[in-house]
Amino acid sequence: MAQNNNSIETKNHSKNKARMRKIFILVAIASACVVFVMKNKEIRDIKNEQISLTYDFSFAELAVKYLETGYSEYLHEISNLDAADHLYNHALSALLPGGSIGSKLELITHFLSPIEKQRELLPIFKRNLNFAKENLAKSRIVEKTTLQFLPEDISFSGSMFFTFGYNHVAHGKNSSLNLAHPMFSDNMNEMIYVAIHELHHMGFIMLKDGYEPSLIDLITHKDMLHFIEYSTPLEGMATYAPLGIVEQELEGQPLVTIEIEQVSYENFNKIYMTLQDLQLMKELEAEYFDIYYHFKNEPDRLLTDEDWSKFEILSYTKGLFYIVGAHMSKTIDENLGREKLISLISEPSENFIATYLELRKNISN
Repeated sequence: MAQNNNSIETKNHSKNKARMRKIFILVAIASACVVFVMKNKEIRDIKNEQISLTYDFSFAELAVKYLETGYSEYLHEISNLDAADHLYNHALSALLPGGSIGSKLELITHFLSPIEKQRELLPIFKRNLNFAKENLAKSRIVEKTTLQFLPEDISFSGSMFFTFGYNHVAHGKNSSLNLAHPMFSDNMNEMIYVAIHELHHMGFIMLKDGYEPSLIDLITHKDMLHFIEYSTPLEGMATYAPLGIVEQELEGQPLVTIEIEQVSYENFNKIYMTLQDLQLMKELEAEYFDIYYHFKNEPDRLLTDEDWSKFEILSYTKGLFYIVGAHMSKTIDENLGREKLISLISEPSENFIATYLELRKNISN
């Protein structure tokens, strides 16, 4: 998922613009066995035959020490962590054409700078860290919920890193949550929803045999279409997975009307309310498919700056990958069943959208 603050910015590939762009985040997560890594090296192992997930708080704990003391040695320690490798490798994979990043240490320093400003986040960050330890690592709600949206026979392992500054992402066999993200300020339960989202990504990527498309490889409309076909079920199913818990949280509360300019994928309560607004979803779905067919109908055209602007609408300005993708997942789940929805993960990525379009046609008839 994308974030408002401390996101990496990369230069646009266009020769005509020096505009900076945020990195698009491919997120992943999956779990059902927990290895709980504490500051004092205490390990709590919840065994499960399917999944082995390590909850790793080392980055977050060293970030607290750095922000409290200002000692640069902690930055070097962080840059040597597995969590830093995870973030750096994701940053490289998520670069837009023409973008660049520095060293791993420079990347880590960027997220924790300026130190005076980041220190202001410490009280909330430490609160979020404690919440994550007690309600994610010690609870199995994340694993139990995520497994409802993955094949029964799935088996994989990896780590979930808790970090400062970089967005929530999944890459390879691991994932990470940014405990400094503003989306957790008002509702700490959002951490549970994001953890489910990221855990599902980990399972999704594993079922794709580790395949993750890279932005830097996109040259033509056909390339972008394939990226859209992969990212829509990736983000859509992962966004849909925690919405049952969100519904329980909101039970009895009046639904708030979401205006189209307020649409955001960085708040699961707001996503849930958006999905209940049929007229708003009709508008967002129309916008999604306008973009989808823009790339599908002229596959051989080279990507332009305008095309990348359309991509941004899908990825983070409106997050249509997440919201419309969740709507597609919900529609398939409710009409064709959970087994069919899950089976689409292992099928060619284009089958997800094709299944939804065929279903929509049958429903309208």
